This record gives sequence, C-alpha cells and structure tokens, in this order.
Amino acid sequence: MKKRIIITMAAALFAAAALLYLYFTGEGEGAGIPCPVYQMTGLYCSGCGASRALRSVLHFDFYQALRYNAVFTLALPFIAVYFCALAISYIRSGKDSVSKKIPMWPVWVFIAAAVIYGILRNIPPFAFLAPTTI
Repeated sequence: MKKRIIITMAAALFAAAALLYLYFTGEGEGAGIPCPVYQMTGLYCSGCGASRALRSVLHFDFYQALRYNAVFTLALPFIAVYFCALAISYIRSGKDSVSKKIPMWPVWVFIAAAVIYGILRNIPPFAFLAPTTI
C-alpha cells in the first residue's frame, strides 16, 4: 500500500507542477503546444484551445475558458472527479475499480459531442465556437 501511495503522490505532484507551469505562462500562450491538426490543415480540432481554457480556469476566468474551448471546459469537472476517484481506488486496492462502474453510453455521447463540436467550429455560421484570440 505504501508503494501505491508514493506512486499516486508522485503523479499528483507531476500534475500540480504542470498546472503551476500553465498558471504562470503568459496570457493566451497555453502550454505552448501547437495543434498539429491546425498546423497541417488550418482547421480547428475538438481540442484546439484546451490548454488556454485550462489556464483560464486556473485563473477563475470561466467565461474566457468557454470561449477558448467550451467542450473541454464543461468536461473538466467530470474529468477531475474521475481521476480523483481513480487515485483513491488505486491507493485502496491497487487496481482500477472505477472504470468498470462507469456505463459506456456517457463516454460515447461525450465522444460524439466532441466530434460534432470539432466539425461545427469550422463552419462559418458556428464561428463563435472557434477558439478566440487575445
């Protein structure tokens, strides 16, 4: 059990360090990771703007986070709860007992919504879904 706690704490420290780095990056820089889909095609993928959205969430600017990437921003609380539950499960039993309890239909609904979001944000009438610039 001690080994599981150390591994979980190391993962948590790594995540905290990454969030601190993102918190202190300049406005609109995100994590500095360019999107390969956008670089190659000029089209926004479902994840474009996610690192800038996360940075905005860390600064409690939820409106701007939604403007950078609404799907990611709305999914973030669920993702955080999932990983916290996963960490607790791993510490207690040494295995993933959380994923087995989650029905697959919400996962498929989220994937479908993300794909539709990625398509719509590239169509002119839905340009408001594209990531904003500073």
